Amino acid sequence: MARQLARAARSGDPVCAALLDLDHFKRFNDAHGHLAGDRLLRGAAAAWQRQLRSGDLLARYGGEEFGVLVVGLRAEQAAAVLERLRGATPLGQTFSAGVALWDGTESAEALLDRADRALYRAKSTGRDRVAVAADGARLPASGQE
Repeated sequence: MARQLARAARSGDPVCAALLDLDHFKRFNDAHGHLAGDRLLRGAAAAWQRQLRSGDLLARYGGEEFGVLVVGLRAEQAAAVLERLRGATPLGQTFSAGVALWDGTESAEALLDRADRALYRAKSTGRDRVAVAADGARLPASGQE
């Protein structure tokens, strides 16, 4: 992520970070077993990778959460990419996601924090959706959206 942000700082290209969280993964794991949960994680990652462009990056972030870097697109366009991923999620499962456009100066941690807050908003407003974070430059000093 640090390399991609440094590259974007030099080129001026937009870069978005997104966090994806499989909805109700614990319930799936409990109903189908841990092996099925592992297969879902691997299958979802493979299906999502096929939907991404060659310059985009998908990585497991932890548990049932994944991170995606979308390069060269603004937040609304990156959200459309994530919608394609939602449609490719296997076994009838869904995910919620938050996406944030890098403001050109914030740290990777701050960018991921904004994506995480957008993910939380997607979860709290019904799941199975993509939420876009407010621009970093327009966030109030308190950091609230």
